[in-house]
This record gives sequence, structure tokens and C-alpha cells, in this order.
Amino acid sequence: MGSYKLFSDKWLRIVGIPLIGIAFPLLFGQKPGDRDFFLWIIISVVITFLSWVASRQFIIAIWNKFPWEKNPFIHIIADLAFIFFSALVIIVFVFIVNLVFFGSSSDYWESQKDIHFAIVIVIFITVTIHEAIFLFFLWKRALTRAADLEKEAVKAKFEALKNHINPHFLFNSLGTLNSLINTNPDKATQYVNEFSKIYRYFLEVNNQDIVTLREEIDFIYSYIFLQKIRHGEGFTFSNRIGRQYYKSFILPLTLQLLIENALKHNSTGPDSILNIEVFVADKGEELIVRNNLQPRKTGKTPKTGLANLKKRYESFTGRPIRYMSDRQYFTVYIPIISQQE
Repeated sequence: MGSYKLFSDKWLRIVGIPLIGIAFPLLFGQKPGDRDFFLWIIISVVITFLSWVASRQFIIAIWNKFPWEKNPFIHIIADLAFIFFSALVIIVFVFIVNLVFFGSSSDYWESQKDIHFAIVIVIFITVTIHEAIFLFFLWKRALTRAADLEKEAVKAKFEALKNHINPHFLFNSLGTLNSLINTNPDKATQYVNEFSKIYRYFLEVNNQDIVTLREEIDFIYSYIFLQKIRHGEGFTFSNRIGRQYYKSFILPLTLQLLIENALKHNSTGPDSILNIEVFVADKGEELIVRNNLQPRKTGKTPKTGLANLKKRYESFTGRPIRYMSDRQYFTVYIPIISQQE
């Protein structure tokens, strides 16, 4: 949940509180020549000040507890409840002031109904002003965020494409193919077929924002085939995604990047098999990619691929990927994209 702070409204308070405080007695019939005019001006300014301060603190609290963009109905109910109870408290305060200075009156509630109505209006205005301020800055922040995310999306997409048409990947693949041609021509033919599927997929998804899980899984098996040739039996891949999720969507090349990341950062071999598994979380909202931890002894390498993937998901869905590491596993949680998104 976001943390909201109201911008500095010092000058708005300096100008607004006296103006509203002076305006209401005039609007409700008080005249400068009346005996109690200045007393009512003072009372009105005090009421406006109390309403302003209380409204300001309340609005900050309610925006942090029930942000408009997440709980608009509860937000409105809370505003109305605040206006009602604040007006009630101030009306009781005015009644006590009137009783102290002017004594009891049998027609007090009838004669002062305009003042009570003015109190409600003052509180309503102060709440509305602060809500308008928050909504304006929420709108402004949303525009800024949208522009920033659009820039990040373009940058991330370029980086993703650049990484996937990676000269190192191409060089390694051609080197492996050259070795197979001499030792195992049949497997070399299969290797060429799977390699062509991979680059066909790269070209196909270049202009696509999302792909189905079925498309990504079909592609990933070709990628796994190439990696098996290179790493031998040093790693395993387990797909435990239920077929009911195959029509859901993810961003293109997500699984390829995560599997590549696991192979890059962990050792593989007959005595230290790397196990990579893919499955869907219980609630069906996240795709989980997990591998056992056996870090390479070449020192830490930057996780630029994960950072890039995180930006891509945040810009497209507003839900960045999550990843965590414990002593046994490195786990990445990928938001599954519904058709509505």
C-alpha cells in the first residue's frame, strides 16, 4: 500500500482559512455594524481553522489507509462519516460558547440553524479541498509514472531483444553444431531443426506483447534441447504446469531468460545436477520457476536479466516479478497475465 503525504499547503492555509472564516458570517446575514459581528468572525475563523487542520490530518490518514484508487467506496463513506461527526463536535462546541457568552435560549436551535448549516458547509469545503489536492497529485503522479514506464518498456524491450539475439549464444550454438556434425550427424540435424525453431520464435515474438504459456513451453523445449547438448546430463528440467493454465499469458521469452539465468549462475555436472522446475502457484496467479542453489565459484555476476525482466513486467502489468533465495533454492515468481489485462 502506497504512502501518501500532502504537499506543503502553508500559503493555502494562510489565505484560505481567513477568507472562508470571514466569508461565512457575511453570507449568513452578519453585518459589520452588528454588535456581535467581530465575535462571530473570530468564532468562524476558529471553526474554519479547526476544520482545516482536522480535515488535513484525516485526509492524509484515509489516503494511506484506504487509497482512492483501491477502495473508492470505503473512502467516500469515511469522508461522509468524518464530515458528520466533525460537524456534530463543532456544533456542540458552538452551543457551549453561545451558552457561556449569551446564556441559554429556548429557541437556540431554531435561531442558529443557519450557523449550524454553515459549519457543515465549512467542513465539507475543507475536506473537498484536500481531496481535490490529493486527486490532482494522484493524477499528476499517474501521468508521470505512465511516461516513465513507457520509456522503461521501450528500453527493456530493446534490451530483451538485444540479449536474445546474443552473439555469444549464436557462437556457442554454432560451435556445438560443428562438433556434432563430425560426431553425430543425426543429432546435428535435429540440433539445426531445434535451433531454427528458437530463432523463428525470436522473430515471431519480437512484436508481440504477450504469448500463451503453451507457446512459451513449446519454445522452451527447443531451448532445453540445445542446452542439454551443451551441458549434457548436468541439469534437469521439469514442467509441472497444469494444462488448464496453458491459455494464460506471460511476456515472451520469460522462461528462456530464467532458465538461462539459472544455468549461468549455477554449476552443472554429473555430481552436481542442477534441477530447474516450473509450476503454477496454488492460487493460479503466479508462475514459479525454481532451481536448487549451487553457485559457480567465479564470484557474483550482476542479475541484469532479472532486472530487465522485472521492468518489463512492471511496465506491462504493474506487478513486478518477485524473487527470493534461501540456502536450498532460488525462486522466481512471475505474474500470470489474464486475458482481461
